[in-house]
Amino acid sequence: MSHSHLGPYWFIASRLKLRHLQLLSAFSRHATLQAAAESLGMAQPAASKLIGDLEELMKIRLFRLEGRRMIPTFAGDVLTRHAVAMLDELERTRVELNALVDGHIGHVSIGAIDGPVIQSLVDMLRVAQETYPEIELEIRSGPSDTLFRMLSDGQIDIMLGRRPVMPSAYPVQYEEIAAERLVIASRPDHPLLARSPVSLEALASCSWILQRRGSRSRQRFEEMLLERELSLPVRIVSSDSWMMTLTYITRTDALTILSAPAAQLQADIGQIAIMPIDFTFDVAPWGIMISKERPFTPAAITVLSLLRSALGQENRAEPMEI
Repeated sequence: MSHSHLGPYWFIASRLKLRHLQLLSAFSRHATLQAAAESLGMAQPAASKLIGDLEELMKIRLFRLEGRRMIPTFAGDVLTRHAVAMLDELERTRVELNALVDGHIGHVSIGAIDGPVIQSLVDMLRVAQETYPEIELEIRSGPSDTLFRMLSDGQIDIMLGRRPVMPSAYPVQYEEIAAERLVIASRPDHPLLARSPVSLEALASCSWILQRRGSRSRQRFEEMLLERELSLPVRIVSSDSWMMTLTYITRTDALTILSAPAAQLQADIGQIAIMPIDFTFDVAPWGIMISKERPFTPAAITVLSLLRSALGQENRAEPMEI
């Protein structure tokens, strides 16, 4: 048999087929042609012809016979090793594609407001990491208006937040979860904690660090004071920084407004105290929002199901369009 160098796309010129690769791979596990052929459900003459045709097409001797044993030449050894590698890669491709289709692999970005969703989001992340470790999860936080723009722009797949105040031309599916309960927080040894419960009138004269004007929590607080014909607090520091707010209230007599679940996490480790109050303090409800314009990936469907489970929404009401 004459020898020739293999050029680019040699596998096309030599009409290399998947069956060739499978037979070559079988030779890495079986020493005889009979055993290799039987492992593939082939007759020995058909296997022998397949190898002979491949050697003729490639102009390279791949095997030599020693009794009944098929001994690979240097070229046969190279081709066999790479046949095994190619079939392994095809199998990994099959597994990955199936995982992708089944929603077990992919990238999902979630935008969430900081307060009421933290505990449920952490519960979902724990389950997702244990059950679907190949789903890459990205969590982005911010106020609802910012997150809604990110959802509209395609920067996030799922939003946990409040509906936009103004009507939007962007079609979104909204599933309401709950109203957000707010609490008043202070340092653990604040003098007001000796009173139980604390009235809105007593709070009006305190120092505060609050989110910027126009934020929903601050707006609701001011509405409650005006409803009772109380003056707005004079001493207010405005900050949207969570770390600044926590640090400030632990070093001063200032109070702040926090989402109940987030505040409870800090209270549990003794960093802050939750002020007992004699009134209910809720703010606008929040929910899950997804785009109606962009197709949902299988991985996003998996994560959305985990989120609904963590939020106790498996038997949810029909989502609404906004």
